[in-house]
Amino acid sequence: MAVVVTALVGGVAVAGLGAAVLTMLLGAFAGQQDCLSSSSGATSIVLGPPGTGQRVGASEYGGPGDPSSGITGARGDNLIQHPDSYAELGGLTWQTATEMGGLSYMAPLRITWTSRSAIAYKRDFGHGGGPVAGLPRVIDLWWQLAGRLGIPYENGLWSGAVQIERPPAAGAGNVLGQAALVADPLASGAGATAPAGCAAGSLGGVPLTPGPRARLLPGGLAAAPQGAPLAVKQIIAAGNQIVGRPYLLGGGHGAPLSEVVPTYDCSSSVEHLLYGARLLPVTYGAASSELESFGQAGPGAWVTLYANADHVFMYVAGLRWDTHNAAGPGDGSSGIGWHPLVRSSAGFVARHPVGL
Repeated sequence: MAVVVTALVGGVAVAGLGAAVLTMLLGAFAGQQDCLSSSSGATSIVLGPPGTGQRVGASEYGGPGDPSSGITGARGDNLIQHPDSYAELGGLTWQTATEMGGLSYMAPLRITWTSRSAIAYKRDFGHGGGPVAGLPRVIDLWWQLAGRLGIPYENGLWSGAVQIERPPAAGAGNVLGQAALVADPLASGAGATAPAGCAAGSLGGVPLTPGPRARLLPGGLAAAPQGAPLAVKQIIAAGNQIVGRPYLLGGGHGAPLSEVVPTYDCSSSVEHLLYGARLLPVTYGAASSELESFGQAGPGAWVTLYANADHVFMYVAGLRWDTHNAAGPGDGSSGIGWHPLVRSSAGFVARHPVGL
């Protein structure tokens, strides 16, 4: 198990502050929208507007100036492949590094520095150190995450104040359609719209693209067709929330579909997307075999599920949602997410949501 020890150790952070910080983290999200701008290259970090939350002391670790930290998280994650990572500080084990109350592995946080924010996930822990700018030092930012936020790289020696908060619940139905609409210059045709305050070409956190098909973006996210029904955009928004999550048989089952969880399997991931459009109840958690009777028989105009007793995948506006690279070379990563190629549907039952 890897242990992160920052270059700014100098004493364990003030004890007794973790519970107060955790109370803050579990508070209500302050209404900021997740207006996505797709990241470039291999990075999975997506920037948004500044958030709210608690100001805390943060430090930076990793990178060429801090080789002692390595590139492996405490659960074996390759942090170069998962640059949207942070470490909770306070100790040398999962049980003692609890300066934010002892967050679970893969717990998401919105982290804000100046005018930028990003959602990051707990993949590490560390010893930490004394206060930063009079604030308890509770979090270590992986150097690529810090750089994406605009924090200058200082060879693993940077420290400063950031704001942290828990992101909103995963249900994409609350992400869409809640902002005033302004003209979207990237969409085809007159009268196209996107929320005020968001980047052009997005709708409440969902990137939009002209034409009738969804489009795979750099970093693995999907853009929804501008003219697609709202439910299709909600499904794509929900998928973008969990792109790249690890596959685990049984993962995601037993948790409400309104939550983002560390791992998913085929059926739980498909159900998360369908819940994004409120096509399933929040407590739904069936196996793939039960999805053989979902909705109506046959392919849909926008959404088609292919299910059998062993697996389920689906197409949303022409882009495949699947848990593995089933269509051969050129079909994207091996993880859960959007895949560009068509795979064989032999042995599967085709179903579609009513009206889609």
